[in-house]
Amino acid sequence: MKKLFYFLFSILVLLSCDDGDIIITSFEFDDVDLQLCEGAKKNEFVFFKINQTINEAISYNFISETYSDTIAIEAPISIELNNETNNLIYRQFSTSISADYYCSNIPPSNITITEELVGTSGTSEIFTEIIEEDDDDGIPAADEANVDTDNDGIPDFKDQDDDNDNILTSVELSNGIPDNDEPRNTDGDSLVDYLDPDDDNDGILTINEDFNNNGNPRDDDYDNDGTPDYLDNDDDDDGIPTIEEDTNGNGNPRDDDDDNDGIPNYLDTNSENDSNNPNGDISPSLDNTVQTTFRTTVTINRIIFSGSNQNFQDENFSFGFRDVTIPKTTKKM
Repeated sequence: MKKLFYFLFSILVLLSCDDGDIIITSFEFDDVDLQLCEGAKKNEFVFFKINQTINEAISYNFISETYSDTIAIEAPISIELNNETNNLIYRQFSTSISADYYCSNIPPSNITITEELVGTSGTSEIFTEIIEEDDDDGIPAADEANVDTDNDGIPDFKDQDDDNDNILTSVELSNGIPDNDEPRNTDGDSLVDYLDPDDDNDGILTINEDFNNNGNPRDDDYDNDGTPDYLDNDDDDDGIPTIEEDTNGNGNPRDDDDDNDGIPNYLDTNSENDSNNPNGDISPSLDNTVQTTFRTTVTINRIIFSGSNQNFQDENFSFGFRDVTIPKTTKKM
């Protein structure tokens, strides 16, 4: 009889402790990715984290005309919770949910909310910054930091054409062979091609061997021998290296025309084809947009939840961060 009494007493104590409050002390979303989708209203966004292990999620809806996940800002955007347009909601569910619960125009109808906490006040801080810029030329950005090979004002880690020869670094890096670890060095000097403004060391800068002026020296092959001129040290295939056809010795074979026929010596094989005159200014044009990674960090501070939640300890909650990488755009060369 005494055993039965103690058993019934224990059940009564347990029932008296359950007054409907959510018995949690903190959020457990540290290992969960931060996600984002647009809300139904104008300029509305929803940050959320889903912990599918225990069927819970936390979301933050807010309206902002200035927020963008691809625009860096100098100071965090500060927004007050108001339980209307800007609200923080923690929920537990009867089953697991996916991002569609927050991002779909018509949320799933078979989801039952078993517990809910709503933030009635607090302040959110949303900060977006650039954490990495990379020209994605095959060389890690860290290896190109504080280097500007061509002194064009664009550091190499942002510069898709490090030596300003109008051949993309990514093209000059691979030696023309995919997955080759050795950078190409056509002329065998101390500079690999992607850092060498004169790849064949013929005295004519690679950028000036773009005879058809289309911004791409790779498709110019004056003597049709299969080697583009910027890699050919004998551009007219007359047996005399281009660099030796600099008869005035000023280091520029382009201004030497001994027979005054309008064709510089290094392209003159005494043929009747006198129409190919590569002289003229070249204005290289590259789109220097780089691959950029933006990071948005979201925190909610001084949170007060609705209802009786005295067991809850997270007055401040960090959603963590979310990265967005915008790939580079460039002309193919």
